[in-house]
This record gives sequence, structure tokens and C-alpha cells, in this order.
Amino acid sequence: MKKDSVKVGLIGFGTIGKGVAKLFLNSGTIINSKSGIPVELKKICDLDITTDRGIKIPAGVLTTDVNDILNDPEIDIVIELMGGYKPALDFVLRALNSGKNVVTANKALLSKYWDEISAAAAKNGVQVMAEASVGGGIPILRGMDKGLAANRIEKIMAILNGTCNYILTKMTFEKMSFDAALKEAQAKGFAEADPTLDIEGFDTMHKITILSTMAFGGRVREQDIPVEGIKKIDYTDIEYAGEFGYVMKLLAVAEREGGLASVRVHPALVNKKHLLASVNNEFNAIYLKGDAVGETLFYGRGAGEMPTASAVLSDVIYISRDISNGMKRAAKEIKTGNFVKMQKSGEVVSKYYLRFTVVDKIGVLASIAGVLGKNNIGIESVIQKVQKQHEQVPVVIMTYSARESDMKKSLKKIDAMKAVKEKTVVYRVVDL
Repeated sequence: MKKDSVKVGLIGFGTIGKGVAKLFLNSGTIINSKSGIPVELKKICDLDITTDRGIKIPAGVLTTDVNDILNDPEIDIVIELMGGYKPALDFVLRALNSGKNVVTANKALLSKYWDEISAAAAKNGVQVMAEASVGGGIPILRGMDKGLAANRIEKIMAILNGTCNYILTKMTFEKMSFDAALKEAQAKGFAEADPTLDIEGFDTMHKITILSTMAFGGRVREQDIPVEGIKKIDYTDIEYAGEFGYVMKLLAVAEREGGLASVRVHPALVNKKHLLASVNNEFNAIYLKGDAVGETLFYGRGAGEMPTASAVLSDVIYISRDISNGMKRAAKEIKTGNFVKMQKSGEVVSKYYLRFTVVDKIGVLASIAGVLGKNNIGIESVIQKVQKQHEQVPVVIMTYSARESDMKKSLKKIDAMKAVKEKTVVYRVVDL
């Protein structure tokens, strides 16, 4: 049934919510024109409606009672910008079960509860759109769902966390310590007061869960994704990476071959000639490879008030167009149990960067090379700094592609050698 207007309720009036309200107030003409129907922000709900956000909200719009949105039959679209799991999940499910469309930026919620949310949307014939949940203002989800719909997505490599990318950029180009770079990121608003989700890789994991689920057409679960953050990265390895022609990035990787997928989050050395290597500071980028289109790169601001608000309002406009045309479009449900078949972690193949701390004496490098060779790991190049004999020195090796299980077996034996004084530092390598 066609309507004369679309009414929207916003839950969450923090940084992104403020940006959404600004766009509604300042770009109403554009929103209405592109939607083909008047779109009104009818209610904004937040526990704090007294703090000055620097924008003038019309009288009667602000409320502290979420029921003013969820129980209002006039509201067609609910925007959820609270973040977290509870009570966000309850509010989203209530909205969907009331026949309301939902727009969210909540990557953690979607990553964990995709099954429940998509099932509720499909059951009630409404949509869930979440462009803002991955990549901020980068239109990656719509690009995959529409622009690349004819493709079988074979590989995703992405920089999805602006905090981590900012820290690594500062460490690389200004030789900052990790702690100093993190403090600067916090001072500039790129990092939260508690940065754990970012620097430990979990924020990136939530986003690659969503991307890989969309790309592979089946559910990818959080527990299937090994995660490693950036907290332990030392400038020493960034410096050696540069000598080899690489830069350090926190990558989310999803790839499939022969019906099996591998999804992971970890720091990696990226060849300086690769497009991802030049993505610096708080910017994000998503590299995709499709069987028909080949290689593509989506690049832009991955977070922030206005870029993320742009993505939220984009979803509102898309849903409003359907309402304007009298269309009722339901979200695609991924059935519970339709899990993507995952490759065993030990079978994943990669090049590796290895840094050993050894006693500088004859035969040590040969012994290390011997262990690697016995486990089918070839050496591509070596850096060994000359120091006084019998002192501890770093030996850095770049390997050819090897299976993860073979690498783990090798390092277990190498780290047990008398001449090896510290646990080996190991990173995966991304080449052209």
C-alpha cells in the first residue's frame, strides 16, 4: 500500500545519531527528492536528551521512552544507533515484529545475531539495512549486493579499523611507539577511551563476519574466525618489513577455493606495490576479487559522524523509495544451520615473515633453514645484521608460500633450539 509520507524513529543520539539528525535537518530537500516521498524524523530516543549537541531539534521530537518509537504505528523505519547487544537486540526484534523496517550501524549485533534478525525481518516482510555497519561511508554492502551481484566473490582483503590503521601509520612513518600513537588517535577522536575492541581485532572481526556472510551466501560465525590484534607489534618488525618492500597492516581476509572458505583477522606485511599498502591514517579500504569483474577496491573514511550518517541515510532513502512505490520488500533470510564450510586453519597457505633472536655463531642459520626445509618451507630472502660473535642478533627470513600447519611444526622445533633465545616473531605476507 502506497503512503503519503515516511516517518522515521531514531534510537541513540550519540555521535552518529547527531550526524543523522543533522542530515535530516540540513538535507531534507535532497532526502525527499531522492526518496520520491516526504521523509520525516518523527522521534529521537536517548537516555540523555538534555545535553546540547549543537543542533536545534524541533519541539516534541526528543524522548527518553523507546516505546514512543516502537509502539507508534505511524513510524515505518527504526534507526538503531545504540551499539552493543542489549537492549539493542530487543529493540531491533520488537521493531521488526511490529512490521517496521530497521536501519542499523551495529556491526557487533549483526555479527552475532544475524540469524535471529534476518529471520524476524523475513517473517514480517520488512527490511534490515546496515550499510553503516562496515566501512562507515564506503558503500561496500550495497556494492556487493547490487553492483557485484553477478560475481562469485573469491577473495576479500580489507583494512576495516581506522584506529588500528592510524596507529600503524604513525608507527611506520613517524617511528612512534604503539602507546604514543594510540594516545594521539584517542586525542583526535579516532580511538575510544577503551580501545580494546579495536586494537585486539574484534571490531574488524565483526565487520569481516558480515562481509564474508554476504559474499559467500551462507553464515560465517564469529567462532570460525581466528583473531589477532596489533598490540604486540614492535617497530623493529615494521622497519625490517620496509627493507623487504612491505608495510604492516591489520587485515581482514576472507577467501574461498574448492567449496571451502577461510576467514581471519591478523596483522600482515603488505607489498608496497599493492593498493592496500597506500591506505593510511584513519581510512579504510576493501579489496574484492570476483570471478567476472576481477579486482576492485572500495576506499574512504571508515568511521566518523558524517560519513557514517551518510550511510545510514542512504539506507533510509532506499527503503523510502520502496514505500513510495508501494513495494514491500523483505530481507533475505539466511537459514539457521546454513553455515559456510570452513577450511581447516592448518591448511591455509601463505608467505611468512619470521624474526628469530639467536646467538650469533656459525651454523645457527643453517640449522633454522634445515628445519624449515624438512617441513616444505622454502626461504625467499634473509636479513642478518652483523654483530659481535656469540651476542644475540636478529635473523629475519621471508619464506615462500607454506601451509600454516607446516609453519607451526617448524617454529615449535626452532624455538626449542638452544641458540634461539626468544619466541619467533611471525607475520603473514600479502604479495601482488
